Amino acid sequence: MLKSRRSLSLLPLVVVAAAFGPASGASAQAAQISWSACPIEDYPTLQCGTFEVPYDYGKPTGKKFTLALQKLPASGAKIGTLFANPGGPGSPGLNSWAFASTSQSLSESFDLVGFDPRGVGETRPAFDCEPVGVGPDNTPNVDWPGFSAAATPIIARSNRACQRKSADFIAHVGTNNVVRDLDAMRAAVGDAKLNFWGMSYGSRIGYTYAYRYPQRVRAIILDGPVTPNGSWANFAEVRSGSEDQALRFIRSVSPATYAAVISTRNSLFASQLDIGTAGRPTRLGGYDWLRIVSSELLLQQTNWPGITKAAGQVAAARIVGPGGYDARAVLRKLFAVAQAEDGDGISADGGATSAINCVDYADRPGARQRSRIVRNVVSRAPVFGGLLVSSEAPGCTGYTFRPDPVPRIASRASLARVRNIKLAISDSTADAATPLVWGRAMARAFPSAFEVTQQTGNHVNFLSTESRCVDDPLQEYLLTLKMAPRRTTCLFTAPAGLDMSAVAAGKRKIG
Repeated sequence: MLKSRRSLSLLPLVVVAAAFGPASGASAQAAQISWSACPIEDYPTLQCGTFEVPYDYGKPTGKKFTLALQKLPASGAKIGTLFANPGGPGSPGLNSWAFASTSQSLSESFDLVGFDPRGVGETRPAFDCEPVGVGPDNTPNVDWPGFSAAATPIIARSNRACQRKSADFIAHVGTNNVVRDLDAMRAAVGDAKLNFWGMSYGSRIGYTYAYRYPQRVRAIILDGPVTPNGSWANFAEVRSGSEDQALRFIRSVSPATYAAVISTRNSLFASQLDIGTAGRPTRLGGYDWLRIVSSELLLQQTNWPGITKAAGQVAAARIVGPGGYDARAVLRKLFAVAQAEDGDGISADGGATSAINCVDYADRPGARQRSRIVRNVVSRAPVFGGLLVSSEAPGCTGYTFRPDPVPRIASRASLARVRNIKLAISDSTADAATPLVWGRAMARAFPSAFEVTQQTGNHVNFLSTESRCVDDPLQEYLLTLKMAPRRTTCLFTAPAGLDMSAVAAGKRKIG
């Protein structure tokens, strides 16, 4: 979803204001978004747009990105525009308006706008680097520090190749510039202040915007937040253990679902499964199964019931005959999605994720520190941790561009700058991607914010878990700016179809 040793938060406030304030706002006032109708089924009023922003805001007449946007116009009395980013970094956000459109009140009151950030998706230019897959042998006894060390030169070569291919713009894709773009779009739609829903990595955009432009904030939700005071080493070590935290939560509410993850993994360790077609074998092993669970099923609790169904498909796929054929076809689709999602951790999104993260954070862990990080993660996250951290720890190797670090909200001056900003924070007790410690760090950085914590392993909660305890205060905040209590904890809301029999029988306690 990471820290900088070259903290811009330590710059004098007058310098920060000059570099990130009036220049962006002034240039944005003259800019226009070009909108045209692009209706789709159920959304006949949808509009598509383009918006030009400079590679380098210090050279406003130089080369430009053409950002791709979509807008669902407000259907009622409009408060303003609500921008959204769904995370990543590197994930397309063009249709992220759809998240808020599930709320009638929000779709009536706001123009809902999604956009592909610079270098991403339909925005041009965009990353187009080749994915490089590295994976461990199909055995439970992997030497993860050794595997990570062996993968490091492969990752470095991939990053160097991507930098060469994207040399024209790669150093300009960081979040500091995305925030400038967001401020320019805010001005272009005519809003005096920003409304923004940042999910996962989008929370980095949101908190950085709040820091850069504190007087231009109307409402910002940081949902599934990253830490505002981290590092690349922190990201690799903390984030890589979060999926095991979510799995432990699932074990507490649905032991059968947890058992499906572990037993299916073990069966595939014992005997790989060929899910390919005639003449085109495709071997599915234990770690391939974990990637399917990780990319498709674990992050959102509404998908948790699908874990046992997918495990059933693995069992059925061993059958010779029509039933086995159908199950193998299902698994091929799930496996293809998993490969597209993470590509074994390298460049599956065209290279955008690692490039943006490595522009945003300047620290580069050395070999000894990387080995320590891998060992620490695997010791506390034995199921998913090795898969994640083995590519995360060396994720910035090979890049030679100069980072453009996001601000760290840690110094006395930086904390004073954001002290009175009234944000909303939404997090989970066992988030599968951005752990609760990061949400707590965000809450400490913004003492005037309120925090809504849900008891779940879900990643990103607003409008996604059917919890009114979560949704009502956040929606009210966007609509009226009403602040909820400083901290609210919401109980787990079980998704339909999740086997909760052990809890119902009193054999398990949620937590």
